[in-house]
Amino acid sequence: MHAFVTSIVSFDANRCDAVEARLRELDNPATSSVAIKLNALAIIHFLSITVVRSVPPPAQPPSGGPAHLIFEINADGAEASVIAALCGAIGDTLSALLGVAGSQIPQSGLSDFLLERCVAVGQGWFSTPGLLFDGTPGMTVERIRREADLAAYASDLVQRQPITQGALKTLQDIRSVLWNDGDWKWAFVAEPAPIVSAGPAITKIGVSTPAELLGGLYVLPRVVLSLFANFLWPSLFLPLALAALSLWGLERSLLQNWWGHGWTLPDILWSASAFLLGLLVGVAAFVLGLTAELVPAFLLIYWRLGGLEKTDRPEDVAPDPNLVAEIMKRENFAAQNHMATASTMKPGRLRRATLRFGLWAAGQIARYFSRPGFLAKTGEIHFARWLLLPGTDKLLFFSNYDGGWESYLEDFIERSAQGVSGIWSNTIGFPKTASLFFKGAEDGNRLRRWTRRQQRPSLFWYSGYPTLTQDRIRLNAAIRQGLANARSEADAQDWLSCFGSAPRAADGLQIEQIPTLVFGGLRRLPFARCLLLTLNKQTAANKAWLQEVAPQVSYGNSYVRGATGLEGNDAKRALVVGYTRSGLEKLGMRQPLETFPTAFVQGSSAPWRARPLGDVVDNAPGTWLWGGPQTPIDAILLMYGRDADELERLCEDQKAALRRHGLNPSRELTLDEVEQKGLVREKFGFVDGISDPVMRGVGAWTDAAKRDHLVEPGEFVLGYPDGSGKLPNSPKVPASDDPHAILPAAPPFDPDRQRPDFASPKPVGAHDLGLNGTYLVVRQLEQDVDEFGRYCAGFGSHSELIAAKMIGRWKSGASLVRYPLHPSQYAKPDNDFRFGAEDADGRRCPLGAHIRRANPRDHFDPDSEVQISITNRHRILRVGRSYSPQDGRQKPGLLFMCLNSDIERQFEFLQQTWLLGSSFSGLEGEVDPLLGQGRAHMLTLPTDSGPRRLPAMRDFVRVLGSGYFFLPGKQAMTYLAE
Repeated sequence: MHAFVTSIVSFDANRCDAVEARLRELDNPATSSVAIKLNALAIIHFLSITVVRSVPPPAQPPSGGPAHLIFEINADGAEASVIAALCGAIGDTLSALLGVAGSQIPQSGLSDFLLERCVAVGQGWFSTPGLLFDGTPGMTVERIRREADLAAYASDLVQRQPITQGALKTLQDIRSVLWNDGDWKWAFVAEPAPIVSAGPAITKIGVSTPAELLGGLYVLPRVVLSLFANFLWPSLFLPLALAALSLWGLERSLLQNWWGHGWTLPDILWSASAFLLGLLVGVAAFVLGLTAELVPAFLLIYWRLGGLEKTDRPEDVAPDPNLVAEIMKRENFAAQNHMATASTMKPGRLRRATLRFGLWAAGQIARYFSRPGFLAKTGEIHFARWLLLPGTDKLLFFSNYDGGWESYLEDFIERSAQGVSGIWSNTIGFPKTASLFFKGAEDGNRLRRWTRRQQRPSLFWYSGYPTLTQDRIRLNAAIRQGLANARSEADAQDWLSCFGSAPRAADGLQIEQIPTLVFGGLRRLPFARCLLLTLNKQTAANKAWLQEVAPQVSYGNSYVRGATGLEGNDAKRALVVGYTRSGLEKLGMRQPLETFPTAFVQGSSAPWRARPLGDVVDNAPGTWLWGGPQTPIDAILLMYGRDADELERLCEDQKAALRRHGLNPSRELTLDEVEQKGLVREKFGFVDGISDPVMRGVGAWTDAAKRDHLVEPGEFVLGYPDGSGKLPNSPKVPASDDPHAILPAAPPFDPDRQRPDFASPKPVGAHDLGLNGTYLVVRQLEQDVDEFGRYCAGFGSHSELIAAKMIGRWKSGASLVRYPLHPSQYAKPDNDFRFGAEDADGRRCPLGAHIRRANPRDHFDPDSEVQISITNRHRILRVGRSYSPQDGRQKPGLLFMCLNSDIERQFEFLQQTWLLGSSFSGLEGEVDPLLGQGRAHMLTLPTDSGPRRLPAMRDFVRVLGSGYFFLPGKQAMTYLAE
């Protein structure tokens, strides 16, 4: 039994700063002094304390109204016992906090004080509106920890078993060790584990199989009963009265007939028939009466709701970068994160009613249409709760979830959009909805911005098991169940699969306005060099330099092999220019920076952004040659030439232009010559560039073999629909800052718009700075080729295979999925395979291999077109090149460069969640074999006799510099120069 304790303590808003300062001292993650005491309790799953400022409607006092301390506790046991235990453990800390808030603790004690302020929630008319979600039903803190210890110990035992013996023999040997050890006998008794059950027979609305039909017959009456019990019970009085009167009138007539004449057999038969007729009449009267009440009421509510939705004005405002920084500083310290939001309700009683209905609907989905521990198909939430803060218009949401914020929002958008919309569409600023549940959260770009604006920093947060994700908890429970119950060879194989593998089981583009780099890595121009610039403090000098260089910047795909009918296809050089946030500031931009994405504004060196990307210790921004806090970069110049002499001339021209305006390059990097024909290899010796996405409307995008890699233009270029059919967020400038109308009109915010209308007249408001532009992520990665070779050579005759397992391909580019043993001499690089459909258990290409992490394809939902489309929402367009040792450094490397329209959703998500996600696909403590660092730098190889973990690896890649750059479209470049 889990207790959802929500205790709300109101206090004077003037004390907010002091209270928040105290919460910062308690910290997120919780300070060791607090965490140790809570760990010892072994009943607290998660605990957060959040400050929420609110204004009770309709008052609007100047001071901002009262504030509230929200104690959110998820624990084992009853509410009263949980609070008593908590106060016994950290009562002094909580009392001190409440003292700062000015709360007077009565003589009855702290426990009673908090218990009296607990809020219970429900959806009925007399309940505080709210909903509770339990992602680990039946799992206590003690059990979760014990099963994690068991899984870790069993994993070590699996690694020690001979690889030649069968799965059942391996399991029996491990059982023997565990039993004889003496500390693990409890694991041989299976406990119920709902979180690993298959879930309900009916998992969606609709019936297509007999199982779903039976499930529907089970679910429908319960859903209807719940609907009446919560909402419709007042409507029953009139139809019940009509039915009773109809039946009473007929029965009264029968009784009078019997009283006067007595009963004969015909009378009895006639009376029985009349009784049944009366019953039918009563039922009919009930149904007709109920229909006469509900249908007009429903139509009236639907009509009124539709009118309100048409007049809703969703907000399309970037979140405050300071708020985002405050939030992100407290994210990604554990396998889970915490979200706290406070949204303002839309006015009117109807919205209060539809909120209750939306919460009820989400509860029904969780109860009847989801696996235990899942909300629809979303399975990373441990505990969550919604509640309307009593006496206010604030809808609160608290969630303890796995992984990064971006991946969490992605699941909401792609898997639970209707449920999200049904609740939050009742709050101000939410993306535009239809019929309460539709559209809304499907507009992912604006949902992300809206959600960040609603968030409150989680100043204090505690997790009872900070290293465990939901997937890991489920897997540990399955390991414990299998240890107790597995009997056959197949059972044993499934059990062993828990240790490192999976159970078996555009047209319309304005091409000549788009930076040329978008159309490929400019392989036709094989010589390249990179200049990294720090601009002058004098804006005028920077503008003068840009006015000189802007006409030389390359746009369009004239330089891409195969382009025909375009001027400049025989060009000998290309120039690409991009700017960081500081570079735009030095060009005189201030206010428009507020409309740029937060990731770009903060930059890759911000500690809270660098840490999730693995940029710590030897890779930390403070160690970088460029782009770090002491080595900032304002701009990048990428120069390409058909031959070495042409590149040298271009480079000298650009350096001369810089000198004329008092500028000099901060760093210079010469890139390797690229073969114009044949295959391109990176420094570790593997063929590169095989699995790049294909942008709709460019090149061979109609090739059926590339359909899984077809990505919408808006994923890479601003101003075009992305994979969700929406326009990505684009930076804007006030029309008054563009008096000559160099920039196109910013399209009005319209969630239904499928593509921009370039022919529309220019509005008075904003002009679009981002149209046809993109964001360039640049990272200089030094590669330790010798160490990589030594590591692989340590496996003797298997060195080539081990290298292939780490990457997921042979050095020839042939995939392990299609060529698991060794590629034939005729095998060519291939890319039209699907991991989930062809290699679900990872026995060919390991689950943690580099190419599997970089592009999982259908891995999470085998052969699913929906999963392919979800994966493609995180693709990046790689345009980097290798380089040889230079500047006194002895190692070669890669100037990694990629293009994306949303740095956070694409590059950062891919790097953090897939490449460096230590629990990717249920793996434990394991990251990408190429990019990984430290103890997590390892790889598990599934085999028929259980998984085998490769020996720990040294770090093969080091980050020497990083930056986020804006590549303007052609019109925007002209605007910046003029």
